[in-house]
Amino acid sequence: MQERQKRLAQLIEQLLQDGWTQTTLSEAISVDFTTVYRWLKGKNIPEADSKNFLRLAKVTGGDSASLQLYLDGEISLSKYCQGLEKQQVEGIKQHKILTSEQIKREVLAQIYLLDPADIAEVISTTVAFLIKRA
Repeated sequence: MQERQKRLAQLIEQLLQDGWTQTTLSEAISVDFTTVYRWLKGKNIPEADSKNFLRLAKVTGGDSASLQLYLDGEISLSKYCQGLEKQQVEGIKQHKILTSEQIKREVLAQIYLLDPADIAEVISTTVAFLIKRA
């Protein structure tokens, strides 16, 4: 995986840790869920002059220049994320709260889109999560 792809995946992982889901992030950026999934897995990265890049920068609290600096390794994730905190709190408040049943349906619908190897990774990650919670 290229360095820029790794950095983008780290940024998305940070967003997920901060309360976003891949679905809410994809909705905020106006892309398909699978686009965010490919970014997270390092399979794809938006072009710096694309609408997706500009929207990603806006959602993450930065601008295209600062996102470019982060992806190029010129600033750290923590430095880039300093602009995220306010944006994340406001963004999470704007997203609707889903019931458990809605979440299950949404997750299953997204799983059907994955390759078998990715489904296996989801299952193993879920098992590890459940073991930690037990």
